[in-house]
Amino acid sequence: MIRYALCNEVLRHMRWADACALLSDAGYEGVEIAPFTFAERVELLDADARLEIRRTAEQHGLQLVGLHMLLWSPPGMHATHPDPAVRQATAAYLAELARFCAEVGGKVMVFGSPKQRDAIPPLTPADAAQFWLETLQPALRICEQEGILLLLEPLPETNVVQRLSEAVALVAQACHPNLRTMLDVKSALAETDAVPALIRQYAPFIAHVHLNDSNLRAPGYGETDFAPILHALREVGYQGWASLEPFDYYPDPETMTRESLRYLKGL
Repeated sequence: MIRYALCNEVLRHMRWADACALLSDAGYEGVEIAPFTFAERVELLDADARLEIRRTAEQHGLQLVGLHMLLWSPPGMHATHPDPAVRQATAAYLAELARFCAEVGGKVMVFGSPKQRDAIPPLTPADAAQFWLETLQPALRICEQEGILLLLEPLPETNVVQRLSEAVALVAQACHPNLRTMLDVKSALAETDAVPALIRQYAPFIAHVHLNDSNLRAPGYGETDFAPILHALREVGYQGWASLEPFDYYPDPETMTRESLRYLKGL
């Protein structure tokens, strides 16, 4: 059974408790959070603040799925930068994010953040991908201790790991029990193969799903038929979360939150 969550930046104009209440009322089971919506740096959130984030979600019957948009803040983070000091600072912050994820009850960390992993000349994308794996090591040690999966998200907006096959190859190379990849529908729509075919081919590596359309809107507000995508996920026995992650909140965040889930459940 696919479990649906919403990425919380959609409702960041609302109080956290009010956003959780809306999600619960709309029928979501989970919420996935972007750390920047709570603080520029997660170290600014003390133990009480972290407990309150988790408790508020649980009080509304929501599971806190995990984190995404990991490096949208603070400024200066870059996982593949030629300067080792920048990579070291980024590695340290990713480790802080892993601790934060554990304390709020999350089980996945989605590394998208395309601008913070781009290959900067003279590095090639292949060189940068190796630096990326090195930068992730401190966070992966915490993920292993806490039972969190760190996920490499293929994104066409970057020159480092654009396609699902590239992410799978990097995961296979690293051979770490807590490193996997995930499917972002908007990104997968840019690939040569159809999304259902990608799901069937790479199912063992896909540990999370983001649902969005090529027009950046939520499912049901674009041209993509999500029925074959959901069918393929069920066919391969996918048991994880599917988080709605639009970037265009048409017609408005509250309506989109309710109607997109209604559309998906209707399929």
